[in-house]
Amino acid sequence: MKLENEKLPVFKRVGGFLLIVLVLIGFFLLGGKLIGLFTSHEPAPRIFRVTESQANVAFTAAFGALAVAVVGYVAVFLTNCFTFGFNRPFFARFKRKLYFINIVVSLGLSLAVGFLVSVPVTPILVRLGLPGAIPFAAPILISLIIVQLILVWVNIWTPLNRAMIRKRATALGIDPIDFGKGILVGVSDPGKSSFKKLTLVEDDVGVLWIEPAQLVYRGDTEDFELKRDNMISVECKADAGSMASYAGAVYPILRYRNKNGSERSIRLHAWGNWSLGGLSKSLKLLSLKLESWHSSGTEPRSP
Repeated sequence: MKLENEKLPVFKRVGGFLLIVLVLIGFFLLGGKLIGLFTSHEPAPRIFRVTESQANVAFTAAFGALAVAVVGYVAVFLTNCFTFGFNRPFFARFKRKLYFINIVVSLGLSLAVGFLVSVPVTPILVRLGLPGAIPFAAPILISLIIVQLILVWVNIWTPLNRAMIRKRATALGIDPIDFGKGILVGVSDPGKSSFKKLTLVEDDVGVLWIEPAQLVYRGDTEDFELKRDNMISVECKADAGSMASYAGAVYPILRYRNKNGSERSIRLHAWGNWSLGGLSKSLKLLSLKLESWHSSGTEPRSP
């Protein structure tokens, strides 16, 4: 199985990251109403000539933004993303809540870094004669872009994701020993475009066990047992609506026959990874395990 042939073309992967940068710049310009200031050719106004008092304001703003990010992050963990019970499905609500919380936390971190960077950098840009608000805005803008790109690559919510699946599995009566033998995965329908999903692209999350004769999945709302005899193929394709595909990831897709003979497909997503690079490797290993299981009925040992 040649997984590399299923990746997105290089130009699409590079274009995806460039699009993120352009979107970040656009939101920054609109949110800060800086377009008009950038067109000014006058020397930087006094307010942008950083004095000691203005530096203190920048430090205060930075620590305020950082406090919002840290408090929000800790609050999410202490309350399981404001989920107060796992005896009923949680994932649909979890996706929506985490989407908005992630905006607050990531923006707080970005602004904190931006304000701190602006203290030493802004006076240098002023002395270089840059006009308008550029000396003050440029360090914040560049810091925002860099931090956001880092947060695209690094998943700061990985411990929360693992904990949520484990607690839901416990509520469903899954033995901790059995849980440890499974693989944390998400599932989605490959026939539906991921571009239409505002939040996480997964439809459900849970645990997958690769057994000699079947695949067993127990999730938040979905369960399935796929007999090896009913499997048609294991395919590996990139999902253009998932950011991981722009880092080279390909997703295993299970094609199988229902009891009535009709064909269905399920796309699997590896969960519990800290970075897009780690996610890509986990997906490749999962694909190899599934392909080996499908072709020989055995699961290969991890290297």
